[in-house]
Amino acid sequence: MSFLLKKHQNLPAYAPGDHAEGAGVIRLNTNEPPYPPSPGVAAAVAAEISALQYYNDPDCTQIRAALAQRYGVSPANVTVANGSDELLYFAFMSFADETHPIALPDITYSYYDLFTAALNIPLVRIPLRGDFTIDPSAYCKIGKMIVIANPNAPTGYALGLDQIEDIVKSNPENVVLIDEAYVDFGSKSALGLTERYENLLIVRTFSKSRSLAGARLGFGFGSERVIADIERVRNAVNLYSVNRMTQAAGVAALKEDDYYMENCQRIIRAREYTTRMLRQQGFEVLDSLGNFVFAKPSGMGAAALKEQLAQRGILVRHFNQPRIRDYLRISIGTMEQMQALDAAIEMIFGRA
Repeated sequence: MSFLLKKHQNLPAYAPGDHAEGAGVIRLNTNEPPYPPSPGVAAAVAAEISALQYYNDPDCTQIRAALAQRYGVSPANVTVANGSDELLYFAFMSFADETHPIALPDITYSYYDLFTAALNIPLVRIPLRGDFTIDPSAYCKIGKMIVIANPNAPTGYALGLDQIEDIVKSNPENVVLIDEAYVDFGSKSALGLTERYENLLIVRTFSKSRSLAGARLGFGFGSERVIADIERVRNAVNLYSVNRMTQAAGVAALKEDDYYMENCQRIIRAREYTTRMLRQQGFEVLDSLGNFVFAKPSGMGAAALKEQLAQRGILVRHFNQPRIRDYLRISIGTMEQMQALDAAIEMIFGRA
């Protein structure tokens, strides 16, 4: 007998990438950064251990102040959460429901679908163009909450700031959420637009560019009105969700931000190498601005190539969905890891 409410019995489940770890495994399937946190993070986390008997600061005062200073805004324009996923969930709870749908691309971050299913929010799926780019005109004057990952995942394509502004400006009665999880890898942030548009919410994360995926720390920027709305929901649902060690890790990471921004440049260089390498190997590769590439192999199906690479200790991501099942999403690791991918592909195709 199941005690689960009927409305939850058919909830979809997120399908994470394979989580194998250890020597001999190259994880290019979860868009994690290949570099460890900066030295100050470990010391900051260790300093909090002796205070674990106390509740963490529910207002996240220090990390919000540090983010405000880093990005040139007021703490009242900043919110934080247990990863950007939690912040996304709070935003969906705050601004959409059964009678207030969400419009988003038909190919994008799959957790958006899960949140809307859990909250019974109708979705308006707007197809990507044939080349996998977003058509910004399709979102103008749509009169619904809009959610766009920029750069989008798994494609890596990004809208320009003028295009985002057109969308925000034309939907003044609805929140436009721009998910900038990958913005530090080459696209432009829409943060500056929050000064002019009250309905814009920017969501970002420490998981991708700041090597804290395991700590779970997301943050958002918006007008005081939008942030106050998010905080009202956060306070009612999960006030203490950002633990004291994670808050300390985030503050320490921002103090050593040059380390992370240099790592982003290293990842960009490795992405450029990987794009050239895969094209030379006969792949079709999209021009990504994320810490990953989206590539269609030639001479072997994507699912089969994923398994061949896994047998050689290299994990990549395959989505068995219409339009994209012929592609692999390949996270960018160190240059050495991407060279190992090159060598593995040559062996699989008998070129080595």
